[in-house]
Amino acid sequence: MPDESTSQSVPTLERRLATILCADVANYSKMMAVNEEQTVNVFRGHREIFESLVGLHRGRIFNTAGDALLAEFNSPVEAVRCATEIQAALRTRNEHLAPEEKMQFRMGINLGDVIIQGGDLLGDGVNIAARIQTATAPGGICISGSVHDQIQNKLSLDFKLLGEQTYKNIAKPVRTYTINEAAAVITPPRRKGWRALAAVTAAVLAIGGAGYWGYQQYDAHRAEQLRVETRLAAQMAAQKQATEQAQQAAEEARRDAQLQAQKQAAEEGLRRAQEERNRIEQDRKLLEAERRATEAAKRQATVAKDVPKPAASYDGTYSGRLCNQLPNRAPFCWPVALVVQNGTAEGNWTNKTQKTARLSGNIAADGSVKLNLAGWTPNGAPVEATLLGRIVDGAITASGQWNRGGGVTGDWKRTP
Repeated sequence: MPDESTSQSVPTLERRLATILCADVANYSKMMAVNEEQTVNVFRGHREIFESLVGLHRGRIFNTAGDALLAEFNSPVEAVRCATEIQAALRTRNEHLAPEEKMQFRMGINLGDVIIQGGDLLGDGVNIAARIQTATAPGGICISGSVHDQIQNKLSLDFKLLGEQTYKNIAKPVRTYTINEAAAVITPPRRKGWRALAAVTAAVLAIGGAGYWGYQQYDAHRAEQLRVETRLAAQMAAQKQATEQAQQAAEEARRDAQLQAQKQAAEEGLRRAQEERNRIEQDRKLLEAERRATEAAKRQATVAKDVPKPAASYDGTYSGRLCNQLPNRAPFCWPVALVVQNGTAEGNWTNKTQKTARLSGNIAADGSVKLNLAGWTPNGAPVEATLLGRIVDGAITASGQWNRGGGVTGDWKRTP
């Protein structure tokens, strides 16, 4: 009985013959180490050119990794033609860049069998293109012998044989060529014929027709290349303008932020200075009130020195109010009744939070007054103050300072 694990069918891998173009940027890591943002911006522009020309030559990009780009073509002729036009367009773009911004691609092209995996391609056909690319000079193109066999005498290019090259992780040496794009068209030598004059004449006419057709194809190709270069030049100019505008906007934003920060710092300094002036003025007023109270107490003490009044003579009910003295605000006052008996003063009231606040203290025989306040803030926090003053002719005046800041004053008159 067969094993179930071996009886199951294994999916067959799909393969096909394809021309692979592999490209990456020479010295990309070094350029990134010097200026990351500048390198990424230049690479983005170069990649747009690369993608545009790959599509123009009916190819597709099937994989990318950092600065590496892998493209597939059905025709080796289209792959090589696309590579030469990309290098020409990138040279034009580099002419408009600063020396430190110039970026050159290295390209390797191979025709071989590949494995299809979704939208990706795998196998030696891809690996050989990648290895050839690593051995290519910056700005250059190298092709394998399989590509050369298919395109020789079909493109206006000169090929230099580099010999059988051994590449890492590639089992067999690869016949490799480099392309000299500036060379003229290489045509095979004419055969010396023995045919009649009529045959020679027909051959001349055929060659003339082919030359005319070739000229038309060349002219159309150059026109298309000119349009591509014109479009790329416009894109580069727009990109440069956008970059300059973005830099200008960033500089203006930085200056605006700096000015705003300076303005806020100045306003904060003015606010603190005003608060300090208000505090100093409040302290001055309190000191002045204490000084007047002290002088009045001294005068009363001098008058009543020989005839001190008993504390009981101040007994009675006093009607009056307490007032908060806050900087830059009008006084806030509320009624408080004060009962004096045998030199002891007592009073209380209910604030807006329905909490009871108390006022208590002593009135000495010489008329000096000391009152202790225990109240509440609008937020329900406890607050205390001590008021000092005097009682003269049935009227009590006193002033002090809240422990949370701000002054408080009180005045009362004895009711009949």
